[in-house]
Amino acid sequence: MGDISHALVAKSDQLNSMDILGAEPIIRIREVKDTKAPQQPVWIYFDGDNGKPWKPSKGMLRILGAGWGFESDAWIGKHVQIFCEPTVKYAGEEVGGVQIRAMSDIKQAGLNAVLAISKTKRTPFKVAFLKVDAAAYPAERFAKALPAMAAKMEDGSMTLHQVIAQCQKTGALSAEQLQQLEQAAPVHIEDEQQTPDQSDEVM
Repeated sequence: MGDISHALVAKSDQLNSMDILGAEPIIRIREVKDTKAPQQPVWIYFDGDNGKPWKPSKGMLRILGAGWGFESDAWIGKHVQIFCEPTVKYAGEEVGGVQIRAMSDIKQAGLNAVLAISKTKRTPFKVAFLKVDAAAYPAERFAKALPAMAAKMEDGSMTLHQVIAQCQKTGALSAEQLQQLEQAAPVHIEDEQQTPDQSDEVM
């Protein structure tokens, strides 16, 4: 087997699977860019991304297309719940990847797909219907909790996206609250997070 160390190097310009390890944030899409690049051609910007877009694998893109159509302008304003799948492989090694748990604006029965995890192996992949009607996160409670959340991001015990996911258990964050969290998050030039796998596909 060849050297796959390049697959283990974090890309600080994108959402990585380790950013959401142990959390399943719900993101609201605000912009989609098609870069026409051979790999990771589509960049999805979302509320609270802190300038680091999600660059879905081909398999996850096919799921988004199956649920919302392939005109990306129609994705703006829709919600998707994502999670870290640690078993996603690159060149035969488990490196982890960002996958989809649920999507808004699809049929309530959800979406059934099949992921190609290798040239010979396929596995069913279920995407649930995401109901988006959470109450707002109380402003007073957020203001009180912000210093503690900022401290957790500063000492590295939680990422921005893990904090957001934790807040979402209480209520939906406003644009202003998300901006405050982004401003409180430390800037990392390099880290040890892993890049999402690009080989999973939906048949």
